[in-house]
Amino acid sequence: MRYFPIGQVCPDPDAYVDCFSKDALVLDEGKEWAGKAAIKQWSAEYHFGANITLEPIQNKQQGEENVVVFKVDGDFDKTGLPDPLYLDFYFQIRNDKIKQLAIRLSKGLE
Repeated sequence: MRYFPIGQVCPDPDAYVDCFSKDALVLDEGKEWAGKAAIKQWSAEYHFGANITLEPIQNKQQGEENVVVFKVDGDFDKTGLPDPLYLDFYFQIRNDKIKQLAIRLSKGLE
């Protein structure tokens, strides 16, 4: 899996999408994106289009999921969102690729 500098926007959208398996599933903002083509569309709009930056704050293991709490910023509508914004990213990894990613408002830091 390829990693990008902390707190910076991933410079290569194709490399970002390549981190996901062919049949990966992303769950974000109450919607689902299944497969690389859908994930590429999701990442183009919600990450690269919004210049998202992710600063990892905490990492924890919960069963088969690796949960990373990120401080999130970017060019998106922040109306009604906490400031700073923390999101929990629930990763399921198979064969060095992201099989599933669920993104939720953080439950708080431990």
